[in-house]
Amino acid sequence: MGSGKKVSTNFAIFIISFLVFTTIVVFAVMLFLSYENMHNNLIISNKDQTEIMTMNIVEDCVNLSGGKPFTFTMDDDGTDDFKISQLLIKFVDSEIYKHSGSIYIVDGKGMILCRNQLIGDGADQISAERRDEGKYYITDTDALKLIASARSGTMSCADDSTRQYVLSVRCINIPHTDYFCIVKRVASTSDVNTEYMSIILFPAIIAMIIAIALYVAFVWLSLEPVKEISDVISKVSDGDLKARVNPKYTNEDDGIGFILSSEFSQMGSTVNTMIESLENQEKDREIFISSIAHDIRTPLTSINGFVTAMLDGTIPPENRDKYLNLIKQETDRIRRLVVSMTEASSLAHLNPELVEPFDTTEMIRDIIDNLESQLRDKNIKMIASLDPGPYNIAYGDAEQLCRVLVNIISNSIKFTPEGGTIKVTTDGKPRERVINITIEDSGPGIEENKRKRIFESFYKADASRKVEGFGLGLYICKQILSAHGQTIVCTESTDLGGARFDFAFGMPPKEE
Repeated sequence: MGSGKKVSTNFAIFIISFLVFTTIVVFAVMLFLSYENMHNNLIISNKDQTEIMTMNIVEDCVNLSGGKPFTFTMDDDGTDDFKISQLLIKFVDSEIYKHSGSIYIVDGKGMILCRNQLIGDGADQISAERRDEGKYYITDTDALKLIASARSGTMSCADDSTRQYVLSVRCINIPHTDYFCIVKRVASTSDVNTEYMSIILFPAIIAMIIAIALYVAFVWLSLEPVKEISDVISKVSDGDLKARVNPKYTNEDDGIGFILSSEFSQMGSTVNTMIESLENQEKDREIFISSIAHDIRTPLTSINGFVTAMLDGTIPPENRDKYLNLIKQETDRIRRLVVSMTEASSLAHLNPELVEPFDTTEMIRDIIDNLESQLRDKNIKMIASLDPGPYNIAYGDAEQLCRVLVNIISNSIKFTPEGGTIKVTTDGKPRERVINITIEDSGPGIEENKRKRIFESFYKADASRKVEGFGLGLYICKQILSAHGQTIVCTESTDLGGARFDFAFGMPPKEE
């Protein structure tokens, strides 16, 4: 038993560990996907804003030039081109676009005509070098490729991202000119990381820890009654019939029962009931052995005395027949006891060859007629409310089922006082394919706590030996009915006030 419990505990721990590990993995995957989603949203947002900003700047450049072609110049020749160039320089470096990223106006060769003076960490700057009379040319390969691509009149773009920042670059040709507007915009991921940590990661971790703690606690609390029941069963198997499952595991309203399922509580109650039944049977067996010893010792003592007296001549030869008859009576008593014990252990099995249809109403009437003398001796009134048919045909071993009726009716006669009443009722139920039978009397009845036990072997509701019998009659009835797939219960008669027995006989199977 110890090894088995160890295996079960280890298996439970393995299952809990596996479920906790699976939960952590699922949480980790969900957290990772959440972060990736936020990071991707940042990339898309930065890309869209860069695209909008580039288009807005190009549109403003067209408005500055009046929609006419112009040539960018730094020489003050008094022409409109110089004025437009100066306006463009001031415009690009104005407060309007100060925080819009790095803005470059370049020609087709990558020479930087003007740019804003935004100073960042370098990630948003396009690399350039000084040449040709102090002019700066773009050396960033990707930017040059964008300029070349934008010559076709389409918008060119390049995107990049790391865990520190995301950037987008857009290049659009300024209409009616050979110049291009390049906007490079960088967005830091620190804000996303901060938001992710405060809104998603920390709450999710705390929730996961609480959930796992509650889950583990609940599982262990659920396993606790199983362990308790296992320990109790182990003690019972070792012979300790005093062991019981703790009441807090059998009562849903007590102890930790409020968090346990009704199945656990019912299991604990069932185990306690089973142990009580075993303990009662053990007590009854001890009483039975003592009773049997007494029942056998008394006739054996008589037989031994009679035989000894006949052998030593104490009983004269002319009186031997009398004492031989007494010996036969005592021997028959022992034989009846042995037969009852043998039958009690063999009636739970039905012999298919003995199964046949029979008339329940006719059988009960014959039994009442045969018991007429016993009824008359105690002036007992017999009421028979029998189903006249056609649903009164039963199916089974007629001899054994007749024995059930005889045993119960005889018991009713035995315990019903003089002038009392016994009532037998039958009711055919074709839909359920059974004939319900009720036998009730006006006797003292049976105490509620004994009504289930009277069907146990060797149990006698009257602990005294005033009532004859071996405590097997109702047990035999239960075994016979069980072999026929039926049950029997004892309750209190509402009409007569005594004991009431309810059981059923099966009907013949339907013909197909």
